[in-house]
Amino acid sequence: MDNPLTNEQIEELNEIIKLPRGEQAKKLQAFLKTLNKEQVEFLKQHQTQQCLFCGIVLGNIQSYKIYEDKEFLAVLDINPANLGHVIIIPRVHVKSSFEVNSRIFEVANSIAKKMKEKLDADSNIFVSNGENAGQKLDHFIVHIIPRYKDDDISLTWNPKKAPQEKLQEIMTILELKEEKKEIKKEKIIIKTEKRKERIP
Repeated sequence: MDNPLTNEQIEELNEIIKLPRGEQAKKLQAFLKTLNKEQVEFLKQHQTQQCLFCGIVLGNIQSYKIYEDKEFLAVLDINPANLGHVIIIPRVHVKSSFEVNSRIFEVANSIAKKMKEKLDADSNIFVSNGENAGQKLDHFIVHIIPRYKDDDISLTWNPKKAPQEKLQEIMTILELKEEKKEIKKEKIIIKTEKRKERIP
């Protein structure tokens, strides 16, 4: 497909790309509204072609597959934290775990279990949702990192004291309530037959 964007649109898009992510998203939404369907479709295809993980899913970039199904592809990370480091890539270009089937975590657990059995390794299952959480690319992935004693990988942080009132406030905000399904009560009627008396 030939590039249907004008030079002015390309220039504007290049300026948007240079902005910080939060501002970039707002400007991009406004920019997309000025485009026709053909131009939007072109950008979608171009984005997929430029995405490293989409390239792996499409087979355009060499990978070392250890699992695949209709939704996910799991490959060895070629720049691993430890040898055997696996990433699970959704086949659809999604930006966060909120957009992906939660079954991805079942796959991650299965891989971690196999790491324990075959590599005698403990593991970290690790995700980053957003730039502030360390997400480097806009295609969400799950990391499964095999861990060994003294492997020099650090996923630590400095604990901070939290006041009780703040903990109470955050608990109220984040609390998940289990949905209780109403159980319908049904009347059970047992019919009995009247039998003739038996004479011995």
